[in-house]
Amino acid sequence: MTKPSMRTSLSGLPVHVAPSTVAAVVLTHRRPRLATTVVRSLVDREGFSPDRVVVVVNGLGGLEDPDLEERVRMIRLGRNLGPAGGFAAGIEAAFDDHSTLWAYLCEDDVGLISLPSPRVADLVRRAQLLETAGVKPVGAVVAFGRRFVGRGAHTVNHVPSEGSPHDLDPVDVASWGATLLARQVFDAGILPDPEWFFGLEDFDFYCRIREGGFEVLVDAVSARAVALEQTSFGRAGAQGSDRPTNEDEVWRQYYHARNTVELARRHGYPSWHLWHMAHTVRHLQSARGQEERRAIVRGLWDGVRGRLGEHPRYGRSVGEWPDANGGL
Repeated sequence: MTKPSMRTSLSGLPVHVAPSTVAAVVLTHRRPRLATTVVRSLVDREGFSPDRVVVVVNGLGGLEDPDLEERVRMIRLGRNLGPAGGFAAGIEAAFDDHSTLWAYLCEDDVGLISLPSPRVADLVRRAQLLETAGVKPVGAVVAFGRRFVGRGAHTVNHVPSEGSPHDLDPVDVASWGATLLARQVFDAGILPDPEWFFGLEDFDFYCRIREGGFEVLVDAVSARAVALEQTSFGRAGAQGSDRPTNEDEVWRQYYHARNTVELARRHGYPSWHLWHMAHTVRHLQSARGQEERRAIVRGLWDGVRGRLGEHPRYGRSVGEWPDANGGL
């Protein structure tokens, strides 16, 4: 079993060292400042050796620190493949090294969320302990997770109370956030599907991990720490001064409407489509203008037709504000 180790920082204080069996993957698109913060945290707080950090640049972006770019492993994709394609490339790169048993997948804005840190060494330890005692192998441990609640693809945030074995609790799906992914999932041929491009591509991935016979678990320690930030209001408060919020990016509505149809088709029941139509009507009623309504309707239509991949009209133009004051 991998045990967390310690080293001494320049200040003379002990810091955690990430297990040598773990590689970190940071996916970034148009967010050099935020991505740099995440990579520095992985090295300085989590104790990753820079050569164990893979940074996947999804088309545009990178790190704002050239020296740091020289120290980590940079993978620059020729175009934006979306989170699905980008993380797929990063996972493949992480597990190129056969000594790597876990990949720690990080979105470039996860540093805006108040996750406990350091956490990786302890998280690996707890996942291994649970796997030893569990019935199913551990496939992924997410930082905050969600459960389906019987209304189609609708989910609610799951925050376990204290008492779960090793503070890990089963969930159905999650956003990427900061996820510990087991090599067994990769060896089983389960990767994010680039066809989804953006929007619920993470839900599809975690559904397929569970369907492949693996556990998807939430780190209860992290989930409790960031519970308030997983509400719409909490996310806006945590992220709004550094990057456009979901409400600022109406193009997201296209992919959500489209990919919800595909999620029901691949992982749900016929009744999910009825629930999706009801939710779509509500979203149309609450939309903040014609642009958002057109995105929803076009997404629904493309979902019914089974059209996936990137839509040239819907994509990110601004990844982060130029400073920490909402671009002011």
